[in-house]
Amino acid sequence: MSRPLSNPTTILLTGATSGVGAALLHQLLSQGHTVISPARRAAQLPATAGLIPITCDLTDVHALPQQVANWRSQYPDISMLINCAAVQYAFELHDDRSTPQLLIEEAALNLIAPALLCQGLLPQLINAPEGAIVNISSGLAIFPKQQGGLYSATKAGLSSFTTSLRWQCEESGLLVTEVVLPMVDTPMTKGRGRAKLAPDSVAKAILAGISARKKIIRLGSARALPAIQAFAPWLGRRILRGA
Repeated sequence: MSRPLSNPTTILLTGATSGVGAALLHQLLSQGHTVISPARRAAQLPATAGLIPITCDLTDVHALPQQVANWRSQYPDISMLINCAAVQYAFELHDDRSTPQLLIEEAALNLIAPALLCQGLLPQLINAPEGAIVNISSGLAIFPKQQGGLYSATKAGLSSFTTSLRWQCEESGLLVTEVVLPMVDTPMTKGRGRAKLAPDSVAKAILAGISARKKIIRLGSARALPAIQAFAPWLGRRILRGA
């Protein structure tokens, strides 16, 4: 099987305006890849060679399938999808700041939009010589936190979805990868946690894992979660409850 990212290719990357997505964008462009970046704030992306920004609201899940179909037609050389966009509203449900609209937006961006992007691009990606789908998950998919329960649930859903999709595609050469992240130093985690990983180092490790065709890429403290889940789940719940 060919190694993804071994040659310059065209990649659709969500979440490129900040955090890990922005670091991935910078590193992919520096390696000579073309990156298509749909985002609400696409106008804030740098004007640079190789970057194709598209203003798009990924939470508008009713309009998204037609947009994806348009992208397939307009960019038939897309060979990789990286679902990195996510939002976390770290509120408990009884908090006045937790509104129905925020819950809908969080579920749409974190879970429904990635599924629609996978579905819409799959016929193209599955035939690409170096095709890959990469979904960015979290250790909170295994052990949820007290505040931000829906974020944890969407990441658990994305993890399960990615596993099922990998099984569906195992007869093809398409790589379907889940990235399990610990806490990373991004705007989402501002003011929370310690010993957070730097986005640049995370992006570098993600791209190395994709090139090595890893089906699951666990980084930092997330590497220990399967063992904790197997032998001391109470410890995982205690650690991540207040993450």
